[in-house]
Amino acid sequence: MIRGLFTAASGMIIQERRQTNTTNNLSNAATTGFKMQELISKETHKSLIQNRESSNNGNSYMRNIGELSLGAEIDEVYSNFEQGMLKETTRDTDLAIEGEGFFKVQFNELQIGYTRNGHFKIDSQGYLTTEDGKRVLTKDNSPILAENKVLSVSEDGAVFLDGEEEYALGIVNIGSSENLNAIGSGYYLVENAQEIVPEDVVVHQRMLEQSNVNPLKEMVRMIEISRSYESNQKVLQAIDEMLGKSVNSVGKI
Repeated sequence: MIRGLFTAASGMIIQERRQTNTTNNLSNAATTGFKMQELISKETHKSLIQNRESSNNGNSYMRNIGELSLGAEIDEVYSNFEQGMLKETTRDTDLAIEGEGFFKVQFNELQIGYTRNGHFKIDSQGYLTTEDGKRVLTKDNSPILAENKVLSVSEDGAVFLDGEEEYALGIVNIGSSENLNAIGSGYYLVENAQEIVPEDVVVHQRMLEQSNVNPLKEMVRMIEISRSYESNQKVLQAIDEMLGKSVNSVGKI
């Protein structure tokens, strides 16, 4: 029964984590460029089950029956990079990537960040930046100084100022998406990033990529999580009651 307690409790913890993740997906359903996250669980605390049997000569031996998992735990958080729908806007600084890849931004003094959110602006110093002021970078990791010039971006990422080609947007893919560390607000960081120039990528000006979260599916998932949590909770309560009765019965004897 103790094993059952552990199994039911680990199931409740898994469902609690899934609920938190689903809530985060739903809260970012309207966030530009947001990519939904999914939790992947795995078996844990495996035990080898054996059975004592007798051989023809009368000696006993242990026969392996198989492994029994006593619970589960979160293995990893997986980001789903499926393409989001593109929405047309009226701002020249709104950009969207169709296909694989990320915009490069100066996340801080030492690190380059990656994002799919192309809702950019021109800051007070004339640089093209993200909404929260991080400078958008070129393929050579240089900032884009647009000032008051007319900004236009071609489908291959070339940046034109007053009709003259001045920069090339830094749009790259990462060698393995598993190395991407989501840190919130649509940003990703990578240690020792292996940047790859993606093929078949189209940059759309005056468009934004919407979140790839399906609110209806997430609401259905939330209901499933709630029911699964309740089932594990009932199992936990039932085992607890049986343990209580066992203790009381032993005490009477």
